[in-house]
Amino acid sequence: MRLAPYRKIILSIEFIALAVLIGSMLTFSKVAGADPISPFWWLLPIISSFLVISGFAANLHIRWIENPDTQAATKTQKVFVYLVMLSLFAVWFIAVGEAWLMQQQLSNSVNSSQ
Repeated sequence: MRLAPYRKIILSIEFIALAVLIGSMLTFSKVAGADPISPFWWLLPIISSFLVISGFAANLHIRWIENPDTQAATKTQKVFVYLVMLSLFAVWFIAVGEAWLMQQQLSNSVNSSQ
């Protein structure tokens, strides 16, 4: 199987972002005490999780759509792959939105109690 020339770059970005994501989540548990975490620190796991999902989607596309060793993907296969990608990003956007709203509510409740 011949790999796409940019696949190693995509895999590197994906796994570095995964390491950053896991590290940031471990750090959050230590940093977060009674005080809410600053919105700036939320950008680290948000960006790294986006890169992990993007890398996964890119590898999915390379494997099922661009793979030169297999037959050309049918329209049904393309639609299925694109729906999987769309659902991954939709779940990611919903999760980020929910986390952001929960963080804002926590921040507002801490500020109002002081």
